[in-house]
Amino acid sequence: MSTLTKVLIVLLTVSSIFLCGTVATYVGSANNYKELYETANGQLRKAKADVTAMNEEVNQAKSNTEQTKAALQAKIGSLESELITVKGELDQAENKRDQLLNDVDQLTSKLEALAVTNDKWQVMLQNAQTELTKVNADLTKERSQNKEVTTAILEKMAIIAQLEDQKKELIKEREQLQAKLVQVFRQFGKTVERSTPVVTTTASSAADKAQPRLPGPSLEPAVGAQVKEIGLKGVITQVDLKNSLAEISIGAADGVKEKMKFYATRGDSFICEILILDVYAERAVGFLERVQTPPKSGDSISTSIGS
Repeated sequence: MSTLTKVLIVLLTVSSIFLCGTVATYVGSANNYKELYETANGQLRKAKADVTAMNEEVNQAKSNTEQTKAALQAKIGSLESELITVKGELDQAENKRDQLLNDVDQLTSKLEALAVTNDKWQVMLQNAQTELTKVNADLTKERSQNKEVTTAILEKMAIIAQLEDQKKELIKEREQLQAKLVQVFRQFGKTVERSTPVVTTTASSAADKAQPRLPGPSLEPAVGAQVKEIGLKGVITQVDLKNSLAEISIGAADGVKEKMKFYATRGDSFICEILILDVYAERAVGFLERVQTPPKSGDSISTSIGS
C-alpha cells in the first residue's frame, strides 16, 4: 500500500469522524441548523482543499522520489562500474603483491647465500692477512740477511781491490826484474827465450771477446811465467745471481784456498769465472766474474779451463 493511499484513508477517516461529530451535534442541539451546515460544509470544502493540496504534495513528493530514485540508480550503476574497476585494480595489486613477495623470498635466499659467501671470504681474508704477516716477517729477515751478505761482499770486494793493487805492484816488480835479467844475460852475450802464451779453448776465447775485461791488470799468466796447475775440479751447488755469488762442491779439504780462481763450464762452453771468497771444509763460496752465461747448479768448475 502506497503512502498516498494511507494519507487519503487517514483524511477520509478524519473527515468521517468530523462529520459524525457534526451530525451528532446537529441532532443533539437542533439549533441553528443552517449555520452549522454551512460551517460543516465550509469545513468539508476546507478538508477537500487540504486533501487536494496534500495530493499535490504527495504527487510532487512522488515525482521527486522518482527523480531521486533514477538519480540513485544512475549513481548505483556508476558505483558498480567503479567497483568493477576497483576490483580489477585490486586483483592486479594482489598479483603484484604476490610477485613482490616472491621476489622478496628470492632476495632473502640470495642474501643468505651472500652472507655465507661473505663469511668464507672473511675467513680467507684473515688467512691471507696471517700469511701476509708471515711473509712480511720472512721478508724482513731475508732483507736483514741480505744486508749482512752485502756488507760481507763489500768487505771482500775491498780486500779484492787491495789485492789487485798489490798484484799490480808485483807485476811491475817482476817486469823490472825480467828487464834486469835480460840486461845481465846480454852482458854475457846471451838472450832469454820467452815462451809463447798458451791459447785457451775456443769457448774461452769467445767468452773473452764477448765479455769486456774488468778494469785492472789481467789475471792471465804473464809471458815467460811458469804456472803449475793444481788441477782441482768440482761442480756448482748453489747460485745467487742477485748478489753475483756461487757455491762450489769442494773446499779446504780438497785444497781450495781464498783468492783462488775457478773456471765454470757447461759442456764445451765457457760460463764464467769464480773468485773464491770464503772457504769451508767441504765447500766454498766465490764471486762471479766475466759472466758469459748465467751459471746454474750442476755446471762444472776447475782451476784450468782446458782441464
